[in-house]
Amino acid sequence: MSSLLIVLAAGIAAFILLLKFGAAPRRDATDIVVTALAAVNISGVLGLGWFVVEMLLHDGVMALEILSCVVAMVLLAGTTAGALTLKRRGRKKTAIILSGVTALPTIFVYGFLVYLDANPIDWR
Repeated sequence: MSSLLIVLAAGIAAFILLLKFGAAPRRDATDIVVTALAAVNISGVLGLGWFVVEMLLHDGVMALEILSCVVAMVLLAGTTAGALTLKRRGRKKTAIILSGVTALPTIFVYGFLVYLDANPIDWR
């Protein structure tokens, strides 16, 4: 099974869990959008973690690349936590903007990785 499918399944599971255990009993469209963008960010964090593990297993310790991934993971997790906090405080449009700033690049990177999975290249 492809690692991209596993990360996609983790994103779908995060979306379902965020919807199920969200604070608001009544959900409108903005709640669902914030939750979907947060799930994308969570799957991005998991995907970056997976990439770090693969890098460690196949290439050894590559300090700069691993540090870059860790910084990106922290930024994604921080913006996701901030967006979910803003959503709980009733600032849903601000939460959508904050989540969207990081979720859209994550979606583009995921699409590029799907492309690379379908059309492999030699990385070395």
